[in-house]
Amino acid sequence: MMKGLRWHRFVFRALQIFLGPILKRKLNYHYEKAKPSGRPYIILANHNTDYDPFLIGMAFPDHTYFVASEHIFRWGLVSKIIHFMVAPIPRVKGTTEIYTAREILKRLKAGANVCMFAEGNRSFSGETERIFPATGKLIKRSGVNLITFRFEGGYFTSPRWSKTLRKGIMKGRVVREYTVEELKKMTWEEINSAIQNDLYVNEYEEQKKNPVEYKGKRLAEYLETALFLCPKCNGIDTLKSKDDRLFCKCGLDLKYNTYGYFVSNNDEKPPFETVLDWCRYQDGYIRDNLNRIRNMSPDEPIYTDADQTLWKADWGKNRIIGKGTLAMYNNRLVFKSDDKEFVFELKDITDLQIIEQTVIAFATHDRQAYEIKCDYPRNALKYRELIKYLKEGIVT
Repeated sequence: MMKGLRWHRFVFRALQIFLGPILKRKLNYHYEKAKPSGRPYIILANHNTDYDPFLIGMAFPDHTYFVASEHIFRWGLVSKIIHFMVAPIPRVKGTTEIYTAREILKRLKAGANVCMFAEGNRSFSGETERIFPATGKLIKRSGVNLITFRFEGGYFTSPRWSKTLRKGIMKGRVVREYTVEELKKMTWEEINSAIQNDLYVNEYEEQKKNPVEYKGKRLAEYLETALFLCPKCNGIDTLKSKDDRLFCKCGLDLKYNTYGYFVSNNDEKPPFETVLDWCRYQDGYIRDNLNRIRNMSPDEPIYTDADQTLWKADWGKNRIIGKGTLAMYNNRLVFKSDDKEFVFELKDITDLQIIEQTVIAFATHDRQAYEIKCDYPRNALKYRELIKYLKEGIVT
C-alpha cells in the first residue's frame, strides 16, 4: 500500500462527514451519489469554484486524490498542512509537467482514485473551456475506468472574476462511466471528444431553461478582470466596477443583476446581456486585429500595466525579483523595474495561465516558472488570449 494512503482515506471520510453538510447548506448544493462499477478509477470534471474538490468528494463513496495547481504548494506552513492532510498531485501552471502524469499513474497503480479538472482553469465566461489535448492519451494509458462528472450553477455561485459568493442552486452529477474495455476501443482523440461533450456547460443556456436567482453582495465587483474592452468606446482597461455596477468613463453604465445578466442604468441598451457574449466579443476583437498587431512596430506596446510585481516561482516558494511596469509587445513581454529590465520572448514562453483573478503565471523553455501579481483588479485575460493567438504563428 502507498505510504500515507490509510491516513488520507481517514481525512477524506472526516471531511465528508463534517465539512460536507456545511458546504451543502452554504452553496445550496444538490448532487447525485456516484456508484462506480470498478476501482480504482479516474474522475474528470468541469471546474467553476474553489470548493469543487470537496463537492466531488461528497458525491463519491471512495477516497480520491486531486490534481491541484502547484501554486498551493508555495504557501509555507499552509502548504505543508495541505500536503500532510490530502497530498494533492501538483500541476505547475504554465508548464507541461510530465511528473504530474507519472504521479497520477503511480497512485492509480497503488489502488487509489484520482480526480482531474479537465480544463485546468476555471471559466471567466460561464462556458466550459477546452480540455488539455494530452488528456485522452493519459486516460488510455491509465488502464482504469473513467467517470465524467459535471457541475451546473457553479459559475453563478462563484464567478471566476469575483471575490464574493452568491447563493442560488449548484448541482453535480455523474454523466457517464467508461469501462476499460470501452476505452481500449476508442482512440485518444475520441476520448477527448467524449470528455468535452460530457463536461460542456453553457451556464447561460442552463439559466434560460430554468432561471435561478443568485443573491449576494458586490455582484459586479472585479468584473474588469474578465472584461477589458468597452464595446461603446473601444477603450482598453477603461471599465470599472463597484457593488453591482460596471461602468466606463464614456458613459456606459450597467447593472449586473442576481440572474447574472446585464441591465442598463440609463436609457442606453446594454451592448451585451451576458458576460459570455462580452467575452466572445473580446475574443473576436483580438482575432480581427491579429494581423494589424503582428505588423505593428516591435517597439510599440500593445498593453501596459503599472504597479506590478514579478516573482520567480521555485518549488516550495515564490521570490520577488522586480517591482514596476508590465508591457506586452507583439513578440515579447517586458517587465521594467527601477534597476532592471526582464524580457521574455513569446517564442520562449511555453504556456501562460491565470491564477485566481489577476495572477499571470507562465514558464519559459528552460522550465523556469514566473508569476506577475498586482494589488488591484488588473485584467490578465487580455494577455493570455493575445499571447495564445500570437504564438499560433510562431515556429519554435
